[in-house]
Amino acid sequence: MPTRPELEAMLTRLWSEKLNITPVGVEDNFFALGGDSLLAADLLMDVYEQFGIEVDAAVLFLKPTIAELVDEVLAA
Repeated sequence: MPTRPELEAMLTRLWSEKLNITPVGVEDNFFALGGDSLLAADLLMDVYEQFGIEVDAAVLFLKPTIAELVDEVLAA
């Protein structure tokens, strides 16, 4: 399991790539930055492929910031 800083860095990079926005902060809301359900599914697939971490799409809708998502992953 990656550490919190590693997860935050990885998600920041992925969000920046998917949303074509830089910089992305850990408190930024994925959907407020322009994310939608299709980008969310693509993002979560990348997380699974790169790190073997499976995150249910509903989690991103309920916890739409990197900080919240990392909390959820580390608690699992």
